[in-house]
Amino acid sequence: MTIKRLLTGVALSLSLLGATTASASVDPERERALGMALAESVVQPVYQRFATNSEALAKDLRAYCSGADAGAIDDSRETYRRALHDWMFLQAINWGPAAERNRHPSLYFWPDKKDIGSRQLRALIADADPATLKPAYFDNASIAVSGLSALERLLFADKAPEPGSYRCDLAAAIAGNSQRIAVELAREWPDFVEEWRLALDPRGSIKLMLKSMDEIAQIVSQQKIGMPLGSNPDHARARRAESWRSGQSLDNIGANLDFIAALLHGTDGQAGMMPLIAEQDSDLAEVLEAQLLTTEEMLHGLGQPLESAVEDPSARHRLMMLQANVDALQTLLAGDVSGALGITLGFNSRDGD
Repeated sequence: MTIKRLLTGVALSLSLLGATTASASVDPERERALGMALAESVVQPVYQRFATNSEALAKDLRAYCSGADAGAIDDSRETYRRALHDWMFLQAINWGPAAERNRHPSLYFWPDKKDIGSRQLRALIADADPATLKPAYFDNASIAVSGLSALERLLFADKAPEPGSYRCDLAAAIAGNSQRIAVELAREWPDFVEEWRLALDPRGSIKLMLKSMDEIAQIVSQQKIGMPLGSNPDHARARRAESWRSGQSLDNIGANLDFIAALLHGTDGQAGMMPLIAEQDSDLAEVLEAQLLTTEEMLHGLGQPLESAVEDPSARHRLMMLQANVDALQTLLAGDVSGALGITLGFNSRDGD
């Protein structure tokens, strides 16, 4: 089946689905309660795990850079991957505590189309100013050198940073800054969620969750897949992949999809959004479930890293199919699901990209 035929079929199924969407209203207070429950049961544990892994990363790097544990560079890289996976699950939440004091872009600055991070890191290393290694430096530092994206450049360079070098100490300082932000987010999230209890808009919590699912699906399609894929094989660029240095590009997408799945299915005995959707339109719930499963299967069936897949003819086709399925998932979330739940998502900053 060609990509064009696939998208035509998806568009037809969605148009038919829209024609039968139930008009029964959803109790706004029920949506408030569900949004709060998901924030507590799905999101909060990952914030806590992200803080724990960020702390371990900073500890491993301090041990390595001090020369106390020469093998800690491997530990640091593995812990980095765990922390990055946590952040990719949370990446869509660019609101709440993450929106304060530039925390979200400071933790992860991507895409960096002009390679600002690399240039600024080289300048910092050339200057070798001890003040840059202090926590206070990051209060006003460039977001391009403050978090996990900058740390990847240092940890996964062709040559590992040497213990005792300024480059290594800078990596440890950046890890310390990421740890500080991660701990703050984990600490402040419960209070932020509690504010929803008295919010004037009872649908505000579930609307933010749904908007986050919509936006991360767009980012996956347009940037995480679209940018390295290019319009044709001649325009494929493996180094446009999100985490090509650490080899985490596909894992990142998997974590983004896990976020969507967790909000739909719930976790640890807490129901997700799917039962509520099914009450409004059982056909929609079935199509959404099938589309999510197909998208996850396409991701897991790619069979090779994204960086090599974009330049492999057969893998490119599978990658294009994955992109088409992510687009179909996003269309369902932004259109049919929001309509069934009585939610208007409004303007999306990615619309028209």
